[in-house]
Amino acid sequence: MIMAQKRTIKNKKGPADTGFVLDDYVLYNLVRASSVYNAEMAAALKSFGLTTMEWRILMLLFDKSPSSVGDLARRSVTKMPTVTRMLIRMEEDGLVKRTTLAGDRRFVEVTMTPKAVKALRQVQEIGQRVYERAFEGVTGAEVKAMTDILKRVRNNLQRSPYVDVPEKARAS
Repeated sequence: MIMAQKRTIKNKKGPADTGFVLDDYVLYNLVRASSVYNAEMAAALKSFGLTTMEWRILMLLFDKSPSSVGDLARRSVTKMPTVTRMLIRMEEDGLVKRTTLAGDRRFVEVTMTPKAVKALRQVQEIGQRVYERAFEGVTGAEVKAMTDILKRVRNNLQRSPYVDVPEKARAS
């Protein structure tokens, strides 16, 4: 199975391939781009008193409100205890409302407050400007293709790379 996978990616350079160049490695560039984006957003959001995590949670709630804490953790790619702490702080700041279900106090539903909607509207313009600068010179079709590819890569990465590796290879 490994050899078959290797043949399907023969024109791509991975870390174990001869001639590998880190700066040309797609996953390295993905992490670097994400890091630059996060730093840019953090600097821009600071003047509004928001963190990138708060921005992410507000954007997720803007997309789907109410949301459960578990759903917010999954969609923000953040551990549940971290999201819970952030939501407590955001609730204290009047940005979200957390409601437990009567039948199951473990299930917490989160909604945005009017204050959060107002704050989000102000910072969405910042996000738009960062997005537009990030994709200068990139066509809409390229952005769509990139998004589709990243979704496939994300789905691929959710499968263990060790499932098809023989036991002997894992032990060495």
